[in-house]
Amino acid sequence: MHTLLKAAADDLEAGHLEALARGECGTWLLDALAGADLGERLVRAAAAGELQRAAGELSLPLVARDNDGQVVGALLGVPSGTVISGLTRLPVRGQQILMSMLVYAKIKAVAVSDDARRRGIGAALLARCAQAYWQLDYRLLFGEFDTERALGPY
Repeated sequence: MHTLLKAAADDLEAGHLEALARGECGTWLLDALAGADLGERLVRAAAAGELQRAAGELSLPLVARDNDGQVVGALLGVPSGTVISGLTRLPVRGQQILMSMLVYAKIKAVAVSDDARRRGIGAALLARCAQAYWQLDYRLLFGEFDTERALGPY
């Protein structure tokens, strides 16, 4: 997964990769799909000065495997740093900026291995990503990709 994601995005934050390695990436989102309150967890993390860890917990890693169990596709959705950065320049309260992590998400990277392309894997990853975020009442999901990359139909 790391290899595919790094090939898809040069600017992956170390915190997201570390959260993936620790198995902590996306755990809050899984809990929220089962009914946990994300707002409460985020406020506690902010009070403890652990927003970087919270960003990892609020990220959505998805993996596609072939019939042999090999990873052939990967996607990483993250709280939108672009939105958070933009909000800090506006006259809004800190709580609103914090809560933006629960309503705006960015598809940071999506990648499919060369030998698995043209089978709908990328489209399936994107569809599942959108489904998960909509279930969690996120309001905006967007991607931003380097146009120099060979993205095929994307």
